[in-house]
Amino acid sequence: MALFKFSWLTVCIAVFASVSALVSCFFMPSESMIHFVRENGPVENLTLVFYVVAIAFILYSGRSFLTVRTRVAVTVLLAYMFMREASLHKSVSTMSILKSKFWLGSQIPWTDKLLAIAILAPVLWALFYFVEKYIRQWWSDLRRKDGYAVGVFVFLAVLVISKIFDRSLNMMHEMWGWHFDSWVEAMVTGQEEYLECILPLLVLVSFYQYREVYGTLWKQADSPFVSVWLALLASFSALICQVVLPTGDMSLFVQENGTVETLTLVAYVVAIIVVVCFGRRVVLPTRCAILMVLAYMFMGEMDLHKRISSESILKIRFWLGSQIPVADKLLAVLVLFPLAWSIAYLILRHARIFIGELVRKRAWSVSVLTFFVVLAVSKSIDRMVSVLTDFSCMYFPDWVLVLRTSQEEFLEFLLPVLVLVAFLQYRQQTGGFFRHL
Repeated sequence: MALFKFSWLTVCIAVFASVSALVSCFFMPSESMIHFVRENGPVENLTLVFYVVAIAFILYSGRSFLTVRTRVAVTVLLAYMFMREASLHKSVSTMSILKSKFWLGSQIPWTDKLLAIAILAPVLWALFYFVEKYIRQWWSDLRRKDGYAVGVFVFLAVLVISKIFDRSLNMMHEMWGWHFDSWVEAMVTGQEEYLECILPLLVLVSFYQYREVYGTLWKQADSPFVSVWLALLASFSALICQVVLPTGDMSLFVQENGTVETLTLVAYVVAIIVVVCFGRRVVLPTRCAILMVLAYMFMGEMDLHKRISSESILKIRFWLGSQIPVADKLLAVLVLFPLAWSIAYLILRHARIFIGELVRKRAWSVSVLTFFVVLAVSKSIDRMVSVLTDFSCMYFPDWVLVLRTSQEEFLEFLLPVLVLVAFLQYRQQTGGFFRHL
């Protein structure tokens, strides 16, 4: 995929994670944010899931171009990072085996230290193996700004920065007796946990960038169904989170104005910025229509469609019901007119081109179709429980409601991502920026 050829992709992921932590801290109350990023909380559990996914992908996809020893070394490092994230490094003794006090202090029995040496021996071998075999190659590729080399550097930098965030407040409290407000703790802990969460993702991206340079399988044509796999991955990720996280934590994770919805808003902003900055060759009406649709979806995600009246202006009851004043309906018509124009323009101007490209299975047209399908499915999921409750008097346990909400929110988060994917695929196909639109 052409996206993996971008040398600074991992830098963008790290910046996005840090900004997302700041945005989450800004929108969520400090207590909720601390609960969200606490030990064994939702973010940490998601990090564990990402480590499992990274190990599985590398073991499966690295067979053709990585030696057995290299794959074993990568797996060992990721497995130890998984165990570190799960706080298993504190299981040997009352103190973490990764702290210098464990080794220098006299209160730890020597039998515990010998056991710790045996536990850490494989990871020390893996580190020595990578330094001996790959350090010169990595340094040379880093000077050429190869994507995977930049990714490894970003991984190490994020690892160091997250540990600094982890220890900073405790060290200042121990050394100088400083105390901090809850919002400071929420901000620092949020930065630490969000950055730790992307560490396995940085490994995966660097792995595929290395495969792009040194592998052989990337010579085959890119699949036009990338967006379909993304949709399935989003739904499957929601199911995994439902299994891994307690119902209360999952409910907090996907609630209104929660983390997933906040990240969805950030994704819409990113999509709008990309279209504005890289869509300058698009004819002005088309560019305005695309931006208008994205802006209205952004406002819809913020529930601004409920601000005009007590009823959402997107519901049929708003227009057919007699309880809504005529003045509110006229105002709603004015509010929705730009969106209606944008949709009508895109259909009249580009529907025929889209259908022709879809018949030829062009990647960008498949992504556009996936966008509409995901939009329809997410809205169906949103209304399903309410409709069944209203018309059939059916009531559901909490885990069913959380499952419904998680599928809806994860799929809605995917919508701006699909817009970006379709944009990049069209750019790759035409060799320009929407040349013939």
